[in-house]
Amino acid sequence: MSKKIRQDSSHLSIIAISKLSVNMILWNLVVLLSAAATTSNAFCQLESSTIRTHHYDMLQQKATTILLSKNNDNDDDYDNQIIDPRRPDQNLPGFLDTLFDVPDPQLLAGDLLFLLVINFLLQIANEVGDPSFWLSGGFSQPITMPVTLLAVVVRDSKMSISWVLSALWNRGYSSASVADDETAAKKTFQIWIDYCSIRIIMELGLSLLFTHSVVGGWLLFREVWYSALVMTFFRICYGRYGMKF
Repeated sequence: MSKKIRQDSSHLSIIAISKLSVNMILWNLVVLLSAAATTSNAFCQLESSTIRTHHYDMLQQKATTILLSKNNDNDDDYDNQIIDPRRPDQNLPGFLDTLFDVPDPQLLAGDLLFLLVINFLLQIANEVGDPSFWLSGGFSQPITMPVTLLAVVVRDSKMSISWVLSALWNRGYSSASVADDETAAKKTFQIWIDYCSIRIIMELGLSLLFTHSVVGGWLLFREVWYSALVMTFFRICYGRYGMKF
């Protein structure tokens, strides 16, 4: 009897162990299949992402090629839509609005005032440098109406027109043009270069077309150098102190 019970127990143990082994095998298969499915899904997603990235790069390259070919095209309708900043005739109203824009009117007023000061300095230098001034008594002469006032007004008008035109062309009336000492000095030098060109052309044109007189080269040379020194000094000072008011 006891022997039979032991045999039955052994048989049940074998069956239990067999079932446990089968369950473990099935569980391992499920885990392996899940891992395989996850790996396959990740690989598919990576491959899909790579394909989409490559496709996007191809589309971007194609769009760039189209734009480059369009820029090189001679299509008049397309070219007319693009405004070349070197061609102000393509947008003349916008160019004129930008050219005559004066963001800082105080700087314009200061330029005109100091140009007038330069004229007075030039006139004083001319009078003092004339020997007849000292022969007539020098600074002890009685104060009368100066006979050279008209010449001062004419010269101041020429200088003011030339300087303002040059400053407008070089965008010299914005706050950025006098932001610091170095910027103010560079911008003033740019304005002065064009100012000298305009003054020379103006004097030659007036001499050839109207007055038919000799151009005073020494007086013009002294005028432009006075302008360079005084206007640089004024614009640096304006950048330091004038913009605070």
